[in-house]
Amino acid sequence: MTATLVSPRLLRALLSLLALTLMHCQPEPRRLPYIPPKLENWPQPYRGVPGLAAHVIVTGFVELPQSWVYRGGSWFRTAQLPVLVLVLQHPSKGVVLVDTGLPQEVSSKQVWPRLFFFPNEGFVTIRANDALPQRLQRAGIRREAVRWVVQTNLRSVRTGSLGEFPQAKVVATRSEFDHASRGGGTGYAPELWSSVRNWHWIDFADSQPLGTFPRAVDLLGDRSIFVIEGGGPTPGTVLVLARLPERALLWASDVVLTREGLRAGAEPQGLWDGNQWWLKFWQVKRMRDLAPEVEVLPAFDTSVYQGKTVPAKLHPLPTPANSPRERPTPNRWERILPRPW
Repeated sequence: MTATLVSPRLLRALLSLLALTLMHCQPEPRRLPYIPPKLENWPQPYRGVPGLAAHVIVTGFVELPQSWVYRGGSWFRTAQLPVLVLVLQHPSKGVVLVDTGLPQEVSSKQVWPRLFFFPNEGFVTIRANDALPQRLQRAGIRREAVRWVVQTNLRSVRTGSLGEFPQAKVVATRSEFDHASRGGGTGYAPELWSSVRNWHWIDFADSQPLGTFPRAVDLLGDRSIFVIEGGGPTPGTVLVLARLPERALLWASDVVLTREGLRAGAEPQGLWDGNQWWLKFWQVKRMRDLAPEVEVLPAFDTSVYQGKTVPAKLHPLPTPANSPRERPTPNRWERILPRPW
């Protein structure tokens, strides 16, 4: 009897369908964590810090399949996400940068192997324009005025321009530094921060609760800017809360990627610890519910700045977009994945 061989094209189609099925398998639904309905060390009515001002700078864009952004996302649609930096101008203690975004030299690269925070390679498009110091100068901020750089984590998409500010104290957690230095997972490029000598390690052992968060550190000692423990996306992720005069801004780092993700509770891909992320996510949501004066700023979304409620000046790039957009994936997919229909 002659054996019937499976054609290579059919085999590729079956393997592709299997891969797509596995990618879209949803985790078991998580139980909602209990967050006490009270605000710790959060006086009301709200009183911010006079003179504290905020800017948000778009350093570039990352374009990748939706399935690499959120669990259950589409393989056949592309998400276009802006990469942002928060700039806080303190009235007496200089400028605090929160993350440093994409470096200029990644402009128009089609692949960012090993450097982006998703484990896959080859289908990521990155665009960046001028270097961050030049963007700051256009906003009226001198590079020399930057005294602190808070790295919410050390993933490459957040540390691209860290080497541009050698005079600043770089704030991070030791757990994040150790994890990144050991090569703990994808998304880290130690060469981006190997020249840093002025590290300032945040120790949450001596922290106090703030709002719905159990551990927070007063960065400058005047209750203007807080660094909040936010492990989950990575071991040492932190959040930053700035108490501006009119409202408070909560920079959510990789705990909240987009405004839609905050609304729907969508789980990001590439989490270090999904259960810890889930707890931090609900602490963020509970903080917003109990303190309406807090504005949550997602990591990759500028749509929140289109209204008048966010007291931060947005400095966009002219292209390709300033808020998450979705579009059909280009035809290159048809050359990679056999069409199953």
